[in-house]
Amino acid sequence: MPPGPVVSNASPLVGLSVVGHLELLREFYGEVWIPPAVWREVVESGADKAGSPEVAAAAAAGWIRVADTVDPRLVATAGAGLGAGEAEAIALALSNQAALLIIDEAKGRRRAMEYNLTLTGVVGILSQAAREGIIDTLQADLDQLRSVGFRISDRLYQQALRASKPDTN
Repeated sequence: MPPGPVVSNASPLVGLSVVGHLELLREFYGEVWIPPAVWREVVESGADKAGSPEVAAAAAAGWIRVADTVDPRLVATAGAGLGAGEAEAIALALSNQAALLIIDEAKGRRRAMEYNLTLTGVVGILSQAAREGIIDTLQADLDQLRSVGFRISDRLYQQALRASKPDTN
């Protein structure tokens, strides 16, 4: 992975927390940056929801970092038509030459691709963990995510299961 921070939007944080695997972010990337809008969405507004205590604890431990976006004009330009968290996450990734943006929402992913950002999402992270033998619960995790309203198409679901076969190297 090229140098630069790893930036996350809210839904991957919540999704990984729902299935009990938020720590995969620390294991794979060391430190993850989130913009203030994501902090507000997950920890403050979502105080009684999945992800809130986990993200707050990770921030207290120092491996999730709330990082301000540098240029509010970039938030407005890059994030036009997106939610606050997505807009700030894309702007934070752009302004800091992020190595990776973790984002799940289709509209946000399309916008990030317009800026040539490198992307993954919760399904990609879980698939990587399964491939590396870190977790053996991929199908159960995907089913649990779907059961709480996380949108995973049948195509992506099947693709993730096929791609998650452990590395034999």
